[in-house]
Amino acid sequence: MYHKVAKISNLLYSVSIINKLSNFFNKKSSSNNDDLITKVYNYSDLAELDNSSIGKLGEGLAKKYYKDLGYKIIETNARKRFGEIDIVAQCNGKIIFCEVKTRSSDRFGSAVESLTYTKKKRILRMIRYYCLKNRIPEENIRADFIAIQINEDTVELKHFQGIELV
Repeated sequence: MYHKVAKISNLLYSVSIINKLSNFFNKKSSSNNDDLITKVYNYSDLAELDNSSIGKLGEGLAKKYYKDLGYKIIETNARKRFGEIDIVAQCNGKIIFCEVKTRSSDRFGSAVESLTYTKKKRILRMIRYYCLKNRIPEENIRADFIAIQINEDTVELKHFQGIELV
């Protein structure tokens, strides 16, 4: 009998969290949350980062950027079959879920343009799973997007805080 009560209790908790997260991500962002921070780096200054691929370079730069801001990196590349979260960080009691997109040309669109509706849905699904698994309340989460555009001599990082997912 106890096991059935425990299962029902966990199920109710899970449904409660999913409903709260759905409400949280369906709210329109306020102008205070739509902060955009742009930072430009010299490409030569990034020699210590793993540049075996464009994506690894971008994620390494995003982690460095977050650490410089005083964020604590909790996890990177959290994967499940239905999605991935590039960076999970913590700052001032909030858990930040960050998607990082890096582009070296505009051939397939800029890094900013790469955050599509489908990608947002996958990110939201992963955030919901992560919050359920780790019992993180909705008021303690934020979704960020970092777009990194690599040019000839410079690397431009755009940090969108508190993005609206769906």
